[in-house]
Amino acid sequence: ITDEEQTQTPTPTQPQDVTLFGSSLYSGVACTSNIAKFTCMASIRVPDDDKDEDDDIDEGDRAPVLVVAVVDKSGSMAGAKLKSLKETLLFIIKELGKKDKLAIVEYDTNVKTTLPVTLMNEAGKQQADSVVQALKSGSATNLSGGLMEGLRLIPNEIGNETVVSTLLLTDGLANHGIRTANGIVAMIRKAQSQGIGRCTVNTFGFGSDHDAAMLKEIAQAAEGMYYYIENEDSIASAFADCIGGLLSVRAQGIELEINTAPDIVLGEVFTCKPLTVVTEGRKVRIALGDLQNGEERDITFEVNLPSGNSTDSQSIANIQLSFFDMLKNDMRDLNCNLTIARPTEPTAEQSAPNLLVDRNCNRIKGSNALAEALKLGDKNQLAQAREILERVISEIKQSPSSGEEFCVTLLQELQTSLNGMQDRRQYQNFGKYQMNNMCHVMAEQRCASSASAPQAQMPSSYAGNRFSDDQQESLAFASLSAVPAPAPQPMMSKPMFATKNRARMKKKCAKR
Repeated sequence: ITDEEQTQTPTPTQPQDVTLFGSSLYSGVACTSNIAKFTCMASIRVPDDDKDEDDDIDEGDRAPVLVVAVVDKSGSMAGAKLKSLKETLLFIIKELGKKDKLAIVEYDTNVKTTLPVTLMNEAGKQQADSVVQALKSGSATNLSGGLMEGLRLIPNEIGNETVVSTLLLTDGLANHGIRTANGIVAMIRKAQSQGIGRCTVNTFGFGSDHDAAMLKEIAQAAEGMYYYIENEDSIASAFADCIGGLLSVRAQGIELEINTAPDIVLGEVFTCKPLTVVTEGRKVRIALGDLQNGEERDITFEVNLPSGNSTDSQSIANIQLSFFDMLKNDMRDLNCNLTIARPTEPTAEQSAPNLLVDRNCNRIKGSNALAEALKLGDKNQLAQAREILERVISEIKQSPSSGEEFCVTLLQELQTSLNGMQDRRQYQNFGKYQMNNMCHVMAEQRCASSASAPQAQMPSSYAGNRFSDDQQESLAFASLSAVPAPAPQPMMSKPMFATKNRARMKKKCAKR
């Protein structure tokens, strides 16, 4: 899709193009119908790179990154965990290029910057390697102090052309400094409002003693992801997944604007991202953070669809997207119109549900159900929590898109969550960590997997949502052509929303 306004079917695009389109649950609705909550959706697609997963990506084909590693070296990290962490940091150092920068902050009771922001040329890598090799376990867990020190290291003058992220690892509860999620989130927001530490924060919780809810809240507040690391063998895979994403950021500072037509009232907008109401019932602006190669964002929203005269094309909303393009090193704007048909009698095709919209409704249902179940689980109300998960599993199974690969995987993850709530011990040792991670992944539409490289290849699925040429040509803004839902697929090992560079980095990490 070009930068000019689009009103009809989008034309095929070049592989490097970021695309924007709108769709609705039905492409046609009888003109006599008045629907209080008609589901629509704004969608963004960033194509994956065209190289094989075993190929290296040229440093000139991506934006430079600045990574601040804030690592827990408390006494509980001694032994195999610290050994695995060191190996992982050495892998990250090796993968960073000459344009990239790294800093390392160590924390236990005390906080120390052992590597200031350093360019990863040959000399810088040697210095970083020495710092990692000298890493030793210590005492308590001053998580807030370590994180704040990491944020302070980020230069205030850094621009949009660099991807900046802080990676925060802990294996325990914060027992020194600020100890609550609300307190640490307030600390981050205050610092960033003052121009300190403007970056994403990705959090990594190791084992069954860390505060999953706190780490998820920290990551959400700073546009990052929460990773659950079950054992020391997963540390490297989790960091590789995250680094693979950071090394493939295509767009930053993304803002999506939805502006409904004069006779259309905008209802609920389903997003976990910061939302600003520009005009009540008409216009909202959503800050979407960044997008990486192979990723997509789908924002569903409801409108009040009034009855009216018969027409082939009724305007529902204008959708605008602005972002900083890391490849073109410039701001870009995209624009599209969402329309539907309002015939006297809709055709069978117009009445068929749009499976793309339907499966995103299922994604949101799943994420919301997990969030609600987590609240009940933390109150030891496991029976009520299981009822919520059982109900949403049943609803998704009965939906039009239930047989699609994405929904099959979604149902498998929800079943895993349900299994993790069978008793208090299972919930405390596993369930709450898996559920916090998966709730975050579904809401953000971003991979955060600590699993190693897939055991078997999975067919192309929702994670990339790659359409064939024929499908691309037939994709209308108002609707995708509905097709019968395929039969459920066998168990798939590919993580939700996985991208090529994440898989590439995991493979390289496993080989190392």
